[in-house]
Amino acid sequence: MRFLLVITLVFCATLWGQEHKHEIGINAYYDRVNQDYIKFKGLQKQNLLYKGAPSFQITYDYNISTILFVGSGLGFSKRGFTTENKDYSSSYIQIPVRFGVEAYRNRYIEVRPYAGGYIGIPLEASEKIKDNYFSVPVDNDKLDMGIESGANISFKLNENYMINFIPRMQFGLSSIYQEYYYEKRRNIAFSIGIGIIRKI
Repeated sequence: MRFLLVITLVFCATLWGQEHKHEIGINAYYDRVNQDYIKFKGLQKQNLLYKGAPSFQITYDYNISTILFVGSGLGFSKRGFTTENKDYSSSYIQIPVRFGVEAYRNRYIEVRPYAGGYIGIPLEASEKIKDNYFSVPVDNDKLDMGIESGANISFKLNENYMINFIPRMQFGLSSIYQEYYYEKRRNIAFSIGIGIIRKI
């Protein structure tokens, strides 16, 4: 009897110790893009106008240890800005690099905050005067580079699949809109995303 108990405990410990090294995911985000941002010199808000935009991302995370992970991915994002009479839209292929930790885990949920950066490769851009039906293509050849932070809040479906809820903040470091507006503008966005993760 004691022998069977020992075997059972060892077996359970082995299962508990098994860790998935790789995780792939697909996420969809709704972004609130804020182009009239807080200026650093006076810390004054300048006519805050928000632009809603979608983005999508395929992700890959590698678990370095039981608590540390590094990740990247490939995504599509819409960015731009609005003023009282103009709407400027731009689209990018985004390539992120992030590092994170597992802050909390139980049988049902995982919480993994992360921080890192991204590069946005420009695809196309357009400009539209408000109340007009048509937009006009414009040049967009500047890389959008920035930093980001967020958290993966994952709810387990089973041993291999999780539903992922992702609050995320991206702060662009590239001033890419000055030729279309009299001030330097950056891509700054707060995003809420949802996705699915497959552990391998």
